[in-house]
Amino acid sequence: MLLNTFTLTAAALAGVDLAANERNNVSSKPRAIRGVACVGSVAVNDFWIDVFAGDYFVGRFYNTKIATHQIAIQEDVVPVGPVYVSPGDKISIICGVNAGVGNVNVAVY
Repeated sequence: MLLNTFTLTAAALAGVDLAANERNNVSSKPRAIRGVACVGSVAVNDFWIDVFAGDYFVGRFYNTKIATHQIAIQEDVVPVGPVYVSPGDKISIICGVNAGVGNVNVAVY
């Protein structure tokens, strides 16, 4: 797993980078994104994130479960790429809309 963020509803607002305070959002080593999971909020598909590797748009991902803090690998991870992340490039997880009542958990693999 490259990143795993657990964000309270009050902080999961449109335009906020959920990975901004994560230690692993930048690395001196090359990485590859192979999947993204997003769970939480009030209803399925009511919250979405945009994932970037540097300036490259990896994709838009919607929440697959509600009000949960656990990610089920087989059910929730959407496969991508692999998308190459150059050394020094930041992985960003930008909220598209405000999260509902439930907290949000996002993982980048």
